Amino acid sequence: MHCAVVESRIQVIDYIKNKVITIMNNIRKVKNKNEQDIDEYIHSIYTDDSIYKVETICRKYNKESKEYVERLLSDKLDLVRRVFQQGVMVDLCCGTGEHLFELQDLSSQCIGIDFCEPYIEEARKRAKQCGLDNISLDVGDAKNLAIESGSIATLYCFSALYAISKQEEVIAEISRVLEPGGVCVLDMGNSKSINSYCLKYYGELPPSFRIPVSEMKEIICQNNLRIIHHRAFQLLPLWAGKPGWLKPLLHPVWKKIMSTRIREKMLDEWLSSLPLVKIYAFRHLFVCEKI
Repeated sequence: MHCAVVESRIQVIDYIKNKVITIMNNIRKVKNKNEQDIDEYIHSIYTDDSIYKVETICRKYNKESKEYVERLLSDKLDLVRRVFQQGVMVDLCCGTGEHLFELQDLSSQCIGIDFCEPYIEEARKRAKQCGLDNISLDVGDAKNLAIESGSIATLYCFSALYAISKQEEVIAEISRVLEPGGVCVLDMGNSKSINSYCLKYYGELPPSFRIPVSEMKEIICQNNLRIIHHRAFQLLPLWAGKPGWLKPLLHPVWKKIMSTRIREKMLDEWLSSLPLVKIYAFRHLFVCEKI
């Protein structure tokens, strides 16, 4: 009995040791890389199909679901529909294109762009199967878009900006391609949030580039974009299981509670939008107009 307990403790210690080693190795990798190397490193993680798989990278919309993630996606898609401007529409960092397929009825010319070739290949295959001939899907760099300046009426980017280094370069490029009066929906991640704190315990994930809300607004305004709507979500992580001492706030029951709709908004958005706590919510959706 004593031997079994000792062996169990040794296994736990070994598990913790391996996790710490993984985290430290990832930190060293990021610190030892310049910006180009970081981008290449992140690109390799997305293309090797080990963490972010082609089959699951882009969630398919299920409007009947009451799950938190589905309701959050529903709110994002509805937001794009409400602010859509007639003309060319771009899904930047489109993954396998599921969101663009859901919104393609808005425009006769839709463009999906992602830096991961396997995702675009899958998106092209699905678009062809669905007979969607108003969509073009291209491999591209969000910091250097192969799009004519001032030619895009509507652009949105979901759950991706905080995975890209130098977000200010992406926002500048978005501003460049938008036509005057064009709109974009930007989904940004807050570094001063419980979600960002929990990410420190997941060293196996690629580095992310979350920034404070004040910096988000500054970057947007510096690039000739005017904020016309600002919504906040995810005061709690609603996905993490670590660290242990935060377990009361990480319990899965919070997903159900926070997904409750009150006057067309989730409880999560109501709480995340309170004046004193908004700067601590993780997810910030900005609707911006090109000046």
